[in-house]
Amino acid sequence: MNARALDGSRLLKWYPPRWRGRYGEEMVALMEDVLDGQAPSRRLRLSLVWAGLRERGHEAGLLGKTAPAVERARAGSLLVLCAWSVFMVAGISFAKITEHFGQVVPARNLALPNGSFDTVYVVAIVGGLLVVCGACVALPAFLRFLRDGGWPSIRAHVLRAAVSTVVFIGAGAALLGLADTLSPAQRNGGLLYHPVVWYYLLAVIATALLAALALGLWTVAAVVITGRLALGQPVLSVEAALAVGLSVAMFLMTAATAVWWGAIASSAPWFLQGIRPRQGVSAFSPTLLETIALMLVACAIAGFGVIRVARSWRDLRLA
Repeated sequence: MNARALDGSRLLKWYPPRWRGRYGEEMVALMEDVLDGQAPSRRLRLSLVWAGLRERGHEAGLLGKTAPAVERARAGSLLVLCAWSVFMVAGISFAKITEHFGQVVPARNLALPNGSFDTVYVVAIVGGLLVVCGACVALPAFLRFLRDGGWPSIRAHVLRAAVSTVVFIGAGAALLGLADTLSPAQRNGGLLYHPVVWYYLLAVIATALLAALALGLWTVAAVVITGRLALGQPVLSVEAALAVGLSVAMFLMTAATAVWWGAIASSAPWFLQGIRPRQGVSAFSPTLLETIALMLVACAIAGFGVIRVARSWRDLRLA
């Protein structure tokens, strides 16, 4: 096989293994005939990448109706779980943004921001409980999977997630130790009235990135593990219901975050700028805007997952 054919083979890596095993050689041969020794154009590369991703989506149950309805329901539920991980990153950002807002907002104007903040907090707890319930429902199938020798197939994913968690815990402990050497104003109040200590800010950002990495790796591990479990239709029905509830929680939290922003904008816009109270201050916050945008992205992903779940169960009823 010449270098051009090898290049074609690399492009086929975008396709799922099952598809490559069935059609890969024919596709490479066709590419050799069409290209006639020429390198693939950028347009051809992009079309192959797009087609490969689409085939992966079909095989995973995220697109079309190729996969069985129960597998499409499973894929939709897992998509909601992935959306929740994205939403948690936005939630961490929101928690940082709202630190100590009650200390600077006038008492007479605290009812609405407090209410919206408490809504985000309470619904976040409910969402976390829904995720835990989903794990508990799948636990018997997971234990059977381990008894049947499934650990080697998931070991790498679990170990990567575990190592990232240990690193994050170590970084968090170091951050707490660093925080003890600084005054409250340097740790928090400095974000309002004077620049925060730069090395502490860098440590906070690094620790937050490690937290996001650990969360992402655990989500990948959960998706891989769940995809290998033998889950019956009753279990998948419960998981689907929990996924719908989790999606609703994300939408509620996004709405409450927007309400909080509006309340702060009308009563204490200086808080969003990190300055002392004064008139004529803009309520625009790029960080808060990015946070809500990330929440909306997560809601869109979750909404797509819920639609997949709903259509899958409709197909099951009609079957």
